[in-house]
Amino acid sequence: MNMTNLTDGGNRQNRLDMIRQALKDKAPRMYEDLESSGQLQIFLEAHDAEMMASYQVAQKKAWEETMSAFLNFADPSYSESSSPMG
Repeated sequence: MNMTNLTDGGNRQNRLDMIRQALKDKAPRMYEDLESSGQLQIFLEAHDAEMMASYQVAQKKAWEETMSAFLNFADPSYSESSSPMG
């Protein structure tokens, strides 16, 4: 599965499944506690929301850095004293 496709809105269930599997594999006791207390789905949804918020912040920052890098034009030979207007 392409990881970038997981960020699409329609792939929420795939993200929830991915979080569930990671939790089950990496923190099985926590998974069991959440499942037995009926809190697993709430945890998964909250974790997904936090993950997507973090992704959106990172995406915005990356876009701002990209625009800054690629739209920061300067004419190195230009100076105001040589300008016909100056």
